[in-house]
Amino acid sequence: MSGNEIKLANGQRWAWQQFLDHYRSAQISGTPTPVGDAPSPVAVDMSWYMSEGPGRYYHPGMFPIINSVANRHDLSPGTYDLWKLAPAKDRDPSVKAAITNYTTDPLSADYKTRSLVFGDESARISGQVIVSPDGTKTFKGIEIQPYDSDFDFQHNNWKRPALEIIREAARRHYDPENRGISYEIPYRGKGRFDDQPSDRGIGRIYHPFTDSQLKAALRNSSSAPPGLLPSFTAAPPPAIEENLRYLDQVSGNRLQAAAPSVGGGPIGSSASSANRNSLPRDVGTWIASLAGVDPGDPTRPQQGAAIGDSSKQRLLPPWVFFGSP
Repeated sequence: MSGNEIKLANGQRWAWQQFLDHYRSAQISGTPTPVGDAPSPVAVDMSWYMSEGPGRYYHPGMFPIINSVANRHDLSPGTYDLWKLAPAKDRDPSVKAAITNYTTDPLSADYKTRSLVFGDESARISGQVIVSPDGTKTFKGIEIQPYDSDFDFQHNNWKRPALEIIREAARRHYDPENRGISYEIPYRGKGRFDDQPSDRGIGRIYHPFTDSQLKAALRNSSSAPPGLLPSFTAAPPPAIEENLRYLDQVSGNRLQAAAPSVGGGPIGSSASSANRNSLPRDVGTWIASLAGVDPGDPTRPQQGAAIGDSSKQRLLPPWVFFGSP
């Protein structure tokens, strides 16, 4: 969490003190326990939350349904939705995992911010598993999204009395009036790229991985990066329109390369240069990586990392994760 600041859905960044000030902004009245209207919700950017915030501690191995499916040997070859594989009586707990910021990574620089603002939280996992004829399982379209949270000092978990004693001490320090109120912290973003535009955002989305890859990652989890397996927390550049533009550019350049020269260059070379630079650099590079060509010259193979060099891993198009567009 950079600088102990939390990124909101509207682009602003708040420190923990601003969340506390927002809590105190409600008008309260009444005795012996003051009562007041709840402050307005404060939406937190979901992509930030899953990459830099508390959501970075989630990974697929935390969810019971993932481990259950990985260890099953009775599934016939085919594609299954994780939700449908969860047992009916325990469906919600099977696709859910919890974290407590009070005890998670207490030596981290953002520990105070996480524990004061977010506290106990949970997330849901979704996606599919493909079972091959040899029994190998590949998880596809896996996404972890946090459930909305809230900010308060209320006692809500007496199963952990030591924690509630600490929360009560914090309440007496930060809320001596004992306001007894709370406000919502929803997680929002710019929408998923396979849905209609919305503010729901995306969580952490995983590249396809096998059951053996998951087990290997769990064995080495102490040195694993956030998310445990290759994943992303922000949507790749728009795919379809830019891909069509890129294919048009490739076709045009190939025709120009085969055309006779005029004035020392292929016919239309100046137009080719302008067209080549018309795509934003990150979008053009991303699409070029999909096609396996040089982003500066689509007529040449990509001059990238050697095979096995994971430091220059290609981004995959959205339909790899969510099916064909």
